[in-house]
Amino acid sequence: MKCIDFRIRPLVDGYRAMVANKTTEKFLNAFRCSPPASVKEQSVELLLREMDEAGVDLAVVPGRQSQMTNVSNEALVRLAERYPERFSVFPLFNPLKAQESLQEIIRLTKEGPCLGVSIEPGFGNDLRFDAVQYQPLYEYMNESHLPLLATFSGSIAPVLDASLPGCFQAVAKQYPNMPMIAGHGGWPWFREMCCVAFFTPNVFLLPDLYSMHCPGEEDIRLAANYMLREKMLFGSSYPLLPVKEAVRHVEGWELFADSRDLFLYKNAENILNTARKNKTSLQNALSCEIM
Repeated sequence: MKCIDFRIRPLVDGYRAMVANKTTEKFLNAFRCSPPASVKEQSVELLLREMDEAGVDLAVVPGRQSQMTNVSNEALVRLAERYPERFSVFPLFNPLKAQESLQEIIRLTKEGPCLGVSIEPGFGNDLRFDAVQYQPLYEYMNESHLPLLATFSGSIAPVLDASLPGCFQAVAKQYPNMPMIAGHGGWPWFREMCCVAFFTPNVFLLPDLYSMHCPGEEDIRLAANYMLREKMLFGSSYPLLPVKEAVRHVEGWELFADSRDLFLYKNAENILNTARKNKTSLQNALSCEIM
């Protein structure tokens, strides 16, 4: 079955720390999953084999820069250049180095291979989504019509208040041309995020690992099958879940055929294809400026 995994962290560069600091072990244990061979060996080649076995053609790789897990955007770009048909990288914008990071983002999205950008407010910093440091990025993304993948859940903020859905919605409404993808789906506020996504055209939900054996899973299944079937994206959040088990679990939901295809790949495909067209427009505009 065809699938696009919108949240995978291959164990390269700083992402290897997720094994060393036992983050991977914590989540695999919580969901009663055994570590796949690719995690045990920290092998990209084994991950690709597991993706093939699960039917995952393409995976989106977000960035991360925190004290515990620091991954350089350039290392992820090298990964995408090595496996261009398998990985699409969304480099991380670092608000603590806003100007420098924005220039890197502009270069990677205009001239490099990247179709979108990732952010993690509250993770590795104490900023919220509406912090002034993020505004230059939002303005650029809104202008360029490129998607933003934002980690958004109670797990990344010091207190739950920072992950209240209204904050996410306010940014989405202020920048309506920027597709905003809520990584973790805003868990544990998923029901409230359903309201945000249903009434805010540029908001999409990516519940990833919280789709599996987690409180609120039935809400996620209902949203994917009915009112948000065109606004939901599949993600395994590997290495926190094995890719194969994450895909098989969704297949067990027995969604309507059209809902299943939208969730597993069509919604993601639409976002990436639109981003690819907008990126081409950016490159053409840049060529005209140079001429």
